[in-house]
Amino acid sequence: MKSFAIASTAESRVHIESLAESAEHALARIAELDRTRGALAVLFNLKFQAIGCDPLSTDRPLNFIEQLNQTFTYLASFKAVELLFELHPDCAPFTVNLGTTSGHDIEAGSPVRLTAEVFAAVNTSNNGKLRSDLTKLASSLAAQRYVFFMCPGIPSGPQPQLENGSGIRVWSLGGEL
Repeated sequence: MKSFAIASTAESRVHIESLAESAEHALARIAELDRTRGALAVLFNLKFQAIGCDPLSTDRPLNFIEQLNQTFTYLASFKAVELLFELHPDCAPFTVNLGTTSGHDIEAGSPVRLTAEVFAAVNTSNNGKLRSDLTKLASSLAAQRYVFFMCPGIPSGPQPQLENGSGIRVWSLGGEL
C-alpha cells in the first residue's frame, strides 16, 4: 500500500522525479529485449515478464504494462496535489493514496475537508471511470470534492460540462507532460 502525506509542491516534485527515474530504468530494460524472436515475443515480455519496475522504486520489478498504467495515474495524482496547493493551501498537507490503498485518492483535513479521485485515461468515458469516480465522491461529506483526470486533447482546467450537478468539481490536468 502506498500512502503519502505531501506538505509542499517540492515534495510532490520529488515523487514525479521518481516516476521519471523508473521510466528510464524500464526503457533501458526494454532496449535489452531480444528482438530477434519477433514482435509478438517482445510484447509478451512487456505484458508478462518483470521488464519494468514499480513507478516509485526501481528496486521492485513489475511487468511493463502495470508500470505504464500506474505511472500515469500516479503522475496525475501528484499533479492534482500541486494544483490543490494553489486552490486550497489551507487544506495542506494532502494525503495521496495510490494503487489499492483504501480511501479516496487524495484526502485532506481531520475531519476530512477535501476528497478527490484521480485517473489517467485515453478519454473521460474510458471504462466508465469518470462516472464511477463521481459516484464514489457523492457519498463524501467533505466540503471540497474533485475528480481530476489526465486525458489527451483535453486542455487543463475546470470541466463544468462533465459535472453532474452534485457540487463535485471535475478538473482536467491536461493531456501533456
